[in-house]
Amino acid sequence: MKICEVIEYVDSVRPNPFSDKEKVMWLNALEGRIAADVFLLAPLEIRKLKYEHPDNMDTELLVVSPHDDIYYLWLIARIDEANGEYNKYQNSSQIYNEHYGNFVRWFARTYEPAQGYVRRGFYHAHI
Repeated sequence: MKICEVIEYVDSVRPNPFSDKEKVMWLNALEGRIAADVFLLAPLEIRKLKYEHPDNMDTELLVVSPHDDIYYLWLIARIDEANGEYNKYQNSSQIYNEHYGNFVRWFARTYEPAQGYVRRGFYHAHI
């Protein structure tokens, strides 16, 4: 899923006053977390994943279907938090955390990143 697709979808389901630049910054935080905690990339590799608005709007994010919903769930939670809508934030964060946890467990079972190899093929061209 491309950065622009995530932002476009989120804006359609959760209208908000935040700029695309702010949303790209939020996506950078999640992408760094995925790169470090799940894919176990080195810090120098993680730094290369920093996206800029508007230059990288057509960039494909690391996580692909069927788990790429974590990106828009993350942005929805960030929007709720930034708007001070803490009841909504609690709910949206819980949904995001459930989906993120499902992705992490699936990835660890499928690719065994701690072993330094991929068991069933290469996950994504970015890695």
